[in-house]
Amino acid sequence: MHHAEAHSETDPVAAQVVDHPAVPQGEPELIESHDKLDEFMSHVRSAGSFAFDTEFIGEETFIPNICLVQLATRSRIALIDPHAIDEEALAPVWDAVCDPTLETIVHAGGQDISAAQRRTNRPAQNVIDTQIAAGFMGMPWPTSLANTVQAIADLRLNKGHTFTEWDSRPLSKSQLSYAADDVRYLPLIWQMQRERLDAANRTAWVLSESEESLRTSEAFEPDSHVRRAARGLGLRPRVMTIVRELVILRYSIAQSKNLPPRTVLPDGPLLEIARHKFASTDELAQVRSLPRSTSRDFGNEILRVIEDAKNLPIERDRIWMSPQENADDRTRIDALWSIITMRAISMGIATTLILTRAHLSRWYLGRDSTNAPLFLVGSWREQAIGQWLANFLDGRETLNVGWKDGGPVAP
Repeated sequence: MHHAEAHSETDPVAAQVVDHPAVPQGEPELIESHDKLDEFMSHVRSAGSFAFDTEFIGEETFIPNICLVQLATRSRIALIDPHAIDEEALAPVWDAVCDPTLETIVHAGGQDISAAQRRTNRPAQNVIDTQIAAGFMGMPWPTSLANTVQAIADLRLNKGHTFTEWDSRPLSKSQLSYAADDVRYLPLIWQMQRERLDAANRTAWVLSESEESLRTSEAFEPDSHVRRAARGLGLRPRVMTIVRELVILRYSIAQSKNLPPRTVLPDGPLLEIARHKFASTDELAQVRSLPRSTSRDFGNEILRVIEDAKNLPIERDRIWMSPQENADDRTRIDALWSIITMRAISMGIATTLILTRAHLSRWYLGRDSTNAPLFLVGSWREQAIGQWLANFLDGRETLNVGWKDGGPVAP
């Protein structure tokens, strides 16, 4: 939504707050001073559990610009304005998120948690992601906060400012209401989710996946960026290797300049450079859509990376050469994918939270040579599906699924 529209007189009116002991009532507290922030953080620590979210702009810088911080306990809700409070004064917020003695509740909170970890240089612990919890309760993965709140608590959120310009001031009443609702219901939702998860012995799985998800969201994985940039174009393995080395260089430059990686070196020019293996800065300067500042300031580094990648051992290219499925393989993998999907759905777990078909295919095609398990031994995935699947493939287990209330269920 455009900023002007977000501030118009026709802004949507916030939905009435549900009256519940776990839902903070009334307007959110707008915190614009150090004293108010210190007092609220004392309240958070005494509560022992709190919901956390941020509104940020991540398209313009490598480190997202935090524009608003939302916190809620079962009794109070606050919106903290970083424009009014200096960065150092926000330290108690980031410390609370990374304090293992406090329970932090988020929804799809990877980037929000990253902000705290980056500022404290400590890992966040004891974090609950209600989006992940929803995936263990028969909901699709991933699913939005609004859909989660509606499915779990039968409440409808007003979500009118998803694309608002959070760095502009003043924020309208409906913008503040929207931001408050991002955390207002999380304590209630987690309470309701936990009751059901405890009954199904799934809580430990949710805690494990929340921790794993936060850990992987922080990591820079160049191979996934390479595949996204290549867009299934069928590039030669050596070209893919050069793309990988350029992706790593791009990330390093972006981090040092606090710029988004694709601003430093967009995917299109990156692929063109990798394909042609340019050897001079003059050639780089002719690449369409390559930022002139990148060509000028980092052209020699780009050429060095290309030359180094060209001379890497040829074995390095093999990571891009996935085994091909023949007709028989495809039939069997499709069958296994359907079986795992039915088993997962009957257990109330989103299949894509467990694995993807590509993951299954790579395991199936390489199982004879590697003898590697499909899932890490001892992981929740192995407990939920892996042990059963191993028995199923050995003929010691069968798939028994019934149908109830419009969906498959385990008997």
